[in-house]
Amino acid sequence: MDTQKTNRAARYHRTGDPAEVVQVDDVTLASPGPGEVAVAMLYAPINPADLNMLEGKYGEARPLPDVPGNEGVGEVVSLGEGVASDWLGRRVLVDREAWREAGNWKVGELLPVPGELDPRQASMLRVNPPTAWRMLNDFATLQPGEWIVQNAASSGVGRAVIEIARHRGWKTLSFVRRPEIAPELLALGADAVVVDGPEVAAEARAALAGAAPKLGLNAVGGASATRVAGMLAAGGTLVTYGAMSKEALKLPNGFLIFRDLSFRGFWLTRWLRGADACAREEMFGQIFRLASEELFAPRVAAELPLARIKEAVALASGGGGGGKVLLRLNR
Repeated sequence: MDTQKTNRAARYHRTGDPAEVVQVDDVTLASPGPGEVAVAMLYAPINPADLNMLEGKYGEARPLPDVPGNEGVGEVVSLGEGVASDWLGRRVLVDREAWREAGNWKVGELLPVPGELDPRQASMLRVNPPTAWRMLNDFATLQPGEWIVQNAASSGVGRAVIEIARHRGWKTLSFVRRPEIAPELLALGADAVVVDGPEVAAEARAALAGAAPKLGLNAVGGASATRVAGMLAAGGTLVTYGAMSKEALKLPNGFLIFRDLSFRGFWLTRWLRGADACAREEMFGQIFRLASEELFAPRVAAELPLARIKEAVALASGGGGGGKVLLRLNR
């Protein structure tokens, strides 16, 4: 016979301003069903995609009321029928409804993480590093010493791009909004950092010293994306994975006619849905290995309990103050 417990979850019953529509609700949780496990959540970051979901501006809508949170880490505390006993006590990553004290998930939806990884770090490994990994590996064949150019370089994905590229022997030209960010990114492994703006081209080309990147990564859109594309070699590819400026891409006809540039999009959710288990396991194995080698160190601007969800979401909406806003879900 199923038993039910009450726990707390962040939910939104309508879309709008994130800090206004999110709230903490008491919700009932049944015992895990066949093939399911119950997970006591530990930490979950607040990502831009989560805010877009609350705003109603994400690539897909979920039935309301909904629990936000596209990634987080927790511990398996009970098992449903048919689940192997070795799942009990495992630390796992979830890919939906993470902003809650506890929830039930099918075991096939969960990703076990190595026990030596700090749970705060682990909570941020399912979205940003895999996005960087796939974009660096799926759209161009890069040789050691070749360049990648990107905007939004101080974002979670941008930093992961720098770290993975350094590890693989590739070079990065990174566009940022503020000059004070440059020393931090250079220390992380960036090869060149320039301040994005209408006059950036000359400085960027000087940093490249005659090289022409095959691959550009765009999370901003608008004129910034045009400037990144302008750095690319003929036949190069610009991959768009975000739209922070909320401005459409502006592509000169010459980019297509005379330089034959390709313009692609990437959404990690789509990749995960289409990838087989072996491909997912291989990628996350690489991500966890790099994390164990001290890549992807968490940058936490604030760590707040679930009860302060409105404050946490407002802080994340304002940029996070130099790192992720992290929800502490059971402590």
